[in-house]
Amino acid sequence: MIGVSAGLMAILSFDTYFRPSYEPILMSREDMEAAVQLRESRDIEKPGKIWVYNQFIFVIEKYKGVHVLDNSNPSNPQNVGFIQIDGCTDVAVKNGLIYANNAVDLIGIKPSSDYQSIEVVSRNREVLPELASPESWGDSEFRKLRPDNTVIVRWEPYNR
Repeated sequence: MIGVSAGLMAILSFDTYFRPSYEPILMSREDMEAAVQLRESRDIEKPGKIWVYNQFIFVIEKYKGVHVLDNSNPSNPQNVGFIQIDGCTDVAVKNGLIYANNAVDLIGIKPSSDYQSIEVVSRNREVLPELASPESWGDSEFRKLRPDNTVIVRWEPYNR
């Protein structure tokens, strides 16, 4: 009986102290691709990388998309829009095309000259590594169990 109690205590202790602190947020591939859209500007909450191209500044909103700011007047930059790109952590602009990661995909976006509309002109599927948990442990077990045709677009604190 002592062996069983000690074993049970070990399991409970492991579960209590080593439960992951983050859980993956999943989207179906179809929903993830369809969600890339130009939205109204919004406040920057979790800024990431910044890219400057001509008079525009592009600021990543970690895992959510890209803010577009018109910096024609540097003393008063204007937030002109937000490009929703789930799982986005990086952006670059070349020859007028915006390149960003849409989780594991690399996409090319062509904006209109006034940034009132966008078009996804290229998508290279599954060329980038999947977003890893901030803890970097337990990922492989989760990946074995998750539903087919889903993509991790971010990790959020686990609600116990």
